[in-house]
Amino acid sequence: MAGIEIRKVEERLDHRLLFSVRLNAEHGAIEFPIGVADQGSATKNESAVLASALGLAEEFATTVRRQLDASARP
Repeated sequence: MAGIEIRKVEERLDHRLLFSVRLNAEHGAIEFPIGVADQGSATKNESAVLASALGLAEEFATTVRRQLDASARP
């Protein structure tokens, strides 16, 4: 089963926060940075990071599907 780890890396002067998001899955792992505007609480910041990560994952899945579809055509 996949797991996700979120770690705050840096607070920037422009009220943005940088997080490291690591996804561990059966077939490998991926780690990437996500920056979000400070939402005022740790819970809200984590929710913003998860929403951004989900959007990125959906874009990634769409792109991979398109590539697979294109490579399946003769």
